[in-house]
Amino acid sequence: MTDVEDYKRHISGVFTRASALYDQAGPRFFTHFGKRLVESARISPGARVLDVACGRGAVLFPALKMVGASGEVVGIDISEGMIQEISRDIARRGLANATALKMDAENLELPESSFDTVLCGLVLFFLPNLERALAGFQRVLKPGGWLVASTFQQVEDEASKRWDALDESFKDSLKAAPKAETAKMNSEDEIRQVLSRVGFMEIEVASDQETFYFHDEEEWWQVAWSHGYRAFLERMDTDVLAKYKKEAMDLILHDKTARGIPDTWHLYYSRGKKPS
Repeated sequence: MTDVEDYKRHISGVFTRASALYDQAGPRFFTHFGKRLVESARISPGARVLDVACGRGAVLFPALKMVGASGEVVGIDISEGMIQEISRDIARRGLANATALKMDAENLELPESSFDTVLCGLVLFFLPNLERALAGFQRVLKPGGWLVASTFQQVEDEASKRWDALDESFKDSLKAAPKAETAKMNSEDEIRQVLSRVGFMEIEVASDQETFYFHDEEEWWQVAWSHGYRAFLERMDTDVLAKYKKEAMDLILHDKTARGIPDTWHLYYSRGKKPS
């Protein structure tokens, strides 16, 4: 097994272990930004949409509302746990025009020119061969179809610096984990360069931000285990994890307000068109 395959299996496992609670507790920021991503996509009724890294449906379910009964949304995810959870969610809602498939975003097993829109919510920076994935998205798009993606912005405010310093201070205490080089896609220049290189046209990049509030420290800690941050926490032994939690709680209390514990997210929404 190659390093990249090890990395993918590791990431898949992290999100499978997080899947039961993923975006089900706390401020539900993925649901919020999933709706915003779909709004930015300008999807027409009757469209056929691919949701890459669909998770628990933060993008998929809002997209279904846009396409209506005559449209269809196909969600894919590399995590078996996520696919099991969202498949149950789809069945509970009685949705006949939504499907969830376990699939690697870099190896799409889907027909050419079969989707009007490809949506990628907060996933591009996980992909070790991003340009291969983007070429695959372009292949399955119909001529004139759109790729619409969200990624994190690079932010260097005081709160971010404090958290970066905390994480860095624990770097030497972490257990080894599979790694792969990935693109950050956290600046407008990088986004435009990468999408252009693959052949997307009429590229648009818009920024967004929102501050969410946790009720208390324990809610923050519970949610930290429910998404990608879990990969970092899982690399700590019990004693190291206890020390990290204590220091993280000290940081949280530093920022706590009457509304709760603030957590500000900064995102980009990027659009690129497949040539007609």
